[in-house]
Amino acid sequence: MDDRSWMYRDSPQGLRRMDYCNGVQGFINFATSIPRNFTGGGIRCPCRKCENKKYLHQDVVMMHLLHKGFMENYQCWYAYGEVFVSESERRMEETVVGSTSSASNDVHEAANDNTNPYRNMVMDAMRMNQGNSSQYPIVEEEPNADAARFFDLLKDSDEPLWDGCTNHSKLSGIAQVFTIKSDHGLSEAGYDKIIEWARSILPEENRLKENFYAAKSMMKPLDLGYQKIDMCPNFYMLYYLENTEMTECMTCGHSRYKPRTGREKTLVAYKKLRYFPITPKLQRLFMSPRTAEHMTWHQAHHAVDGVMVHPSDGEAWKRFNSVHPHFSAESRKVRLGLCTDGFNPFGSFAAPYSCWPVILTVYNLPPGMCMRPEFMFLSTVIPGPKSPGWNIDICLLPLIDELAQLWSSGALTYDISRKQNFLMRAALMWTINDFPAYGMLSGWSTHGKLVCPYCMENNKAFTLANGEYGDIVFGLQLGKQKFPGFGLTHNWVKRSIFFELPYWKTNLLRHNLDVMHIEKNMFENIFNTVMDVKGKTKDNIKARLDIALYCNRKNMELVYDESRVAKPRASFVLEKNAQLLVYKWLKSLRFPDGHASNISRLVNIEDCRLYLFNIKKKVKNKAHVEALICEAYIVKEISTFILYYFEPHLRTRINRVPRHDDGGEVPSSGNLSIFSNTGRPTPKNAVRGRYLSEIEFKQAHNHVLFNCDELRPFIQ
Repeated sequence: MDDRSWMYRDSPQGLRRMDYCNGVQGFINFATSIPRNFTGGGIRCPCRKCENKKYLHQDVVMMHLLHKGFMENYQCWYAYGEVFVSESERRMEETVVGSTSSASNDVHEAANDNTNPYRNMVMDAMRMNQGNSSQYPIVEEEPNADAARFFDLLKDSDEPLWDGCTNHSKLSGIAQVFTIKSDHGLSEAGYDKIIEWARSILPEENRLKENFYAAKSMMKPLDLGYQKIDMCPNFYMLYYLENTEMTECMTCGHSRYKPRTGREKTLVAYKKLRYFPITPKLQRLFMSPRTAEHMTWHQAHHAVDGVMVHPSDGEAWKRFNSVHPHFSAESRKVRLGLCTDGFNPFGSFAAPYSCWPVILTVYNLPPGMCMRPEFMFLSTVIPGPKSPGWNIDICLLPLIDELAQLWSSGALTYDISRKQNFLMRAALMWTINDFPAYGMLSGWSTHGKLVCPYCMENNKAFTLANGEYGDIVFGLQLGKQKFPGFGLTHNWVKRSIFFELPYWKTNLLRHNLDVMHIEKNMFENIFNTVMDVKGKTKDNIKARLDIALYCNRKNMELVYDESRVAKPRASFVLEKNAQLLVYKWLKSLRFPDGHASNISRLVNIEDCRLYLFNIKKKVKNKAHVEALICEAYIVKEISTFILYYFEPHLRTRINRVPRHDDGGEVPSSGNLSIFSNTGRPTPKNAVRGRYLSEIEFKQAHNHVLFNCDELRPFIQ
């Protein structure tokens, strides 16, 4: 009999070791390999509760064993044909009676069989859900709805797409179409049309789901989900925890629900916050073999003095380690960064709307991974149409509560790279935002003379008489309030909710400014002003009124002519023919590959307009903006998880080759590193023998100088 000590090893809080999970899979394979073990389509369940007295489906037996464990003293699987052999007999004979024992020796090999990666995907998801006891399906006599979905996926991973199909199972076929929809931004209607066409050319008995709704329901077990929390339309409170049963706001008295019309039975809240719990996402990073080993990169890599390639090389990170040695002693403790900003999902030229997604990024990962979209987790979606302003703290309350819990008590997690359980803790290192969002999160007003917390009064700033700067509302109470000394000795308007985190006050660097974002905002303001874009230019009526007060530029002051006011053209505003030249130049502009997007696609020469808003994905269902964003994110999250289990030959967004890789290899001997990629042969009908122009030759020469590793010593 093989070693079965794995059956009774300690498993705190029900979280099983990987060798136990593999052993259970091997036990199921062994039990189902003998036909006489089946009775009524089921096998005996040897869990602590059933004790071989009930015949259940093999998937139900697996869930019982994963959750309850084996009955006591069941190292010999006698109910499945094994014959008990005493220790003394085993020492004498070194053999096991019966052919069933030889099948038992193949248990772990069968458990690690990778011939069906989609079944492995479902098993990984089942193990990941064990890490969160609130989500784990507790199986008694029959599986509940969540467990039943897992069983259906296990069945679908083995069931062929149609009878006789050898290339795809029901799960693999739907999974691949599902990821195509996510990667290429197909609408649900477009997805349904493709499926309708595909089903028409497949055999009639095919098992491909008929539409996107059915496919998404099938993939539901891989979804980590999100919570909907009702909130005050004025951002004064959440109907959350002890306030769940309240029906009106404690501060402003606004009703929680919209008035009913007609025969409506369901109460509809005025505004909903959508929150994605972060703990399951972090646990999945450790429980997935594709990411677990990278979660300790920040401590394993060797920093070079004077060179910062990762936040772990910075002073703020090192200071945090010295102040909290108990946290830094474990390399698997998670370091997070937070960023948020408002955007109009309908485009810059649409009606005003401000939706605020809150995103967390994991800094444990190496630089090439931590900034990839799949590792930047959507945490909260703050609904519009108005900005939350200073009351954004109310919207961050669920996230702060979870972060505080991850710091104090942590979450029991299985690390598949080390095959052991550990208590995962996490800390928020800092935030990254543009200047207005910095003020909202930090509590330091970004208006007035003391706008910069470092320069303070040592600047030449002053308030324009006709500017849009207004009164500030402090805290979460109605009415205008002021803290003593505001505008004179400080610019604090509130105590930031981040100070509810026990370690936040010790952070050396709490808030970072997103320089690229600020540069982008500055460019848009300058471009719109020079090009005199209506509604976007800063050269407006109020600016001209301030010019008359502060500047000696008579030629730019407003001209009053009876009942009308004229604004003279400024010298920095381009004429129409000059604007046309700029747009034509932008239309023909080309950047080196990977340095910038193709800006020519955003230029409309006829309208003399640059459609920057096309860069954002427009929301098509304008009635349910935030819900559509969350559902699209869920689909993206599921498809990302699925991609890691695709066959290697399938090209996806995580393993696609570079756009200019034409395949093949070039011998390294005698060639510079810059010429390591093969080129594409010139078509036969193409014009041959074209010489480079002088400008093109200089550009090629500079490209070699700045991108060839062999030349760097000479340049230095």
